[in-house]
Amino acid sequence: MSKTKSAWSDNKKFAGFTLIEIAIALFILAVFLLPLTQHFVRTRRVSLAARDAVIVNSFQTSCVGELRMLDYNDLLSESGATFSSILRKYCGGKVVNNLNIATRVNISRCAEVKMLMIDVKSEFRFPGSADEVVRKVGMRGYVFPKP
Repeated sequence: MSKTKSAWSDNKKFAGFTLIEIAIALFILAVFLLPLTQHFVRTRRVSLAARDAVIVNSFQTSCVGELRMLDYNDLLSESGATFSSILRKYCGGKVVNNLNIATRVNISRCAEVKMLMIDVKSEFRFPGSADEVVRKVGMRGYVFPKP
């Protein structure tokens, strides 16, 4: 019987990838993935900013909605118990879903017709934003007397 060499034994030293080939492949992969991870970070910031804007908008909508449910004459006098409790609930610095919101409510008469204008203005900062710029949001509602 003759001894034959297997194909494995001759090519054993050439099997697999070298460390340099793996390092080059990882470098190429990192070059392509780095912009993608930056995109994910930017998308997360935009998503958080949109969430916070929705929270402030909902807060203001609730305030205007509660004030519009009051009677026209109750809105004219600031001494009403219901009116005062609504102002305490919404005015000043409040924390809503870990977001600091400073809100002012102004109720004024309109000159054109017999109606009241409810003006709600809020200021807040996006948590974690690099610029720390104060964002301002306003909402306006109207109340008419009952016929």
